[in-house]
Amino acid sequence: MSDTLYQLSVRKGPKVGEKFVLETLSLTIGRDPVSDIILNDPEVSRQHARFTQTETGYQVQDLGSTNGTFVNGQRLESEPVDLQPGFTISMGSGVTLLYELVPTGDALAATMLDQSGLSGMLGQADHEDGLPKLPYYEEDPEAPEDWEPDPAPPFSSAPPPPPKAAATPFVPMPDADEAAKKRRRNMIIAVTAVILLLCCCGFLIFMYYIGGDWLLDNLGLI
Repeated sequence: MSDTLYQLSVRKGPKVGEKFVLETLSLTIGRDPVSDIILNDPEVSRQHARFTQTETGYQVQDLGSTNGTFVNGQRLESEPVDLQPGFTISMGSGVTLLYELVPTGDALAATMLDQSGLSGMLGQADHEDGLPKLPYYEEDPEAPEDWEPDPAPPFSSAPPPPPKAAATPFVPMPDADEAAKKRRRNMIIAVTAVILLLCCCGFLIFMYYIGGDWLLDNLGLI
């Protein structure tokens, strides 16, 4: 097997900019939590594709995904396809990966230097013996003879008074006895009205069935 290291850089998808170094003989990509590389995208299947190491690098194989695996825009069939640095691998339309070499040695150092930008931030004029200069601070100047410190405010040991509680507005409570008297009065009125109504009804019934002739006879009408 080759000692060259390869990696997958996410160019489009849920982890843009992240790099995955291919260090095992075989690894899978998908939404399944047991996948070696997990990409939570709706167009990525649970077990989407497999990368397998070969003598010259890696090859990719589609695992029967729903939205397909594409290498440089060509959809893969069931057979694996060998990869070359610079190839793009797409999974559906939501994820795009770049297959590339892992920078090593001088190339890695140059990449790190370009990314950090140390050469532009630290100039030769600001260094001495390869170490950055530290800022120089003068000693505290002496105070003038006629200077006096500001007088301190008077100190009081007494604690500040507690804040006053907001006064609760007074709400008059109804008189219980007055309410009871009012209920009894209403009850007496209701009972009296019922009794009067019953008496009137009884009188009308009596006069209709029994007392009609008696009343007319006493009045001298019959």
